[in-house]
Amino acid sequence: MSASLRPDGSLGALREFMRAFRVQMRVIGALVLRELHTRFGRHHGGYVWLFFEPMMLAGCIAGLHAVIGHGMPGDMNVVGFYLTGYVPYYLFRGILNRSGGALHSNAPLFYHKQVTYLDVIIARNLLEIVAVLFAQLFLLYAVGVFNNQFPVNPAQIAVGVVLMGLFCHGISMMITSATVIGMEEVDRFIHPMTYLMIPLVGAFTMVWWFPSDFQQIMLLNPTIQLFEYIREGHFGPIVPYYYDLTYVISAVAITNVLGLLCLKAAGHKYPYLSDV
Repeated sequence: MSASLRPDGSLGALREFMRAFRVQMRVIGALVLRELHTRFGRHHGGYVWLFFEPMMLAGCIAGLHAVIGHGMPGDMNVVGFYLTGYVPYYLFRGILNRSGGALHSNAPLFYHKQVTYLDVIIARNLLEIVAVLFAQLFLLYAVGVFNNQFPVNPAQIAVGVVLMGLFCHGISMMITSATVIGMEEVDRFIHPMTYLMIPLVGAFTMVWWFPSDFQQIMLLNPTIQLFEYIREGHFGPIVPYYYDLTYVISAVAITNVLGLLCLKAAGHKYPYLSDV
């Protein structure tokens, strides 16, 4: 008798899981809308700024280098090079810099049973990833109209930007957890560090520019490999690229697991965060 009930029990558990999953998806959707209203106001013009901000900053930097005639090794288009560097870096900087303030701006929501701290982080970072992905592809195609150099593989660019966002998502969970347990200094430290790390993340350099011994050290950083992957998606095989997607995906997975563990640990200090 017990054996015959197992399929029904498994089906019931699956239905319960799907019901809970749908609830959390609705919660995340509501949190995305709340974040939009909070950051950009309730007017449609505010939402435009979500996409316009990364496009404006990246366009100004790329345009400046084009005007001063700053050439690139390998005959890469200078505007495309800096667009594929600054826009993903904007995502890196935006997610990390906003991690510390997530608790204070959304604290009242955590008293609702359906809202977890993980939901809030996912909603905030999802918004950043979508906006930057749109800005990246739009800018590259817009520039392509003028220089006749369109992205060779837009799907690869999209995958690279998403992986960058997921990697930063894992780090953001660690930063947020540190601020939850009272380490506010971490948030103050992150803001200047994101600027000091520009030479280290690979936004404005390529691995093949450096000696082979130094290349092996550079490739230990997953973000450097992601910038290589994104640039290959735009320029194609005109210069050497160095990346290992297995390594990058493993780094993304490990970072997110560590971030979830940190959130769980932070939940012991704030009980309403325990169900992350």
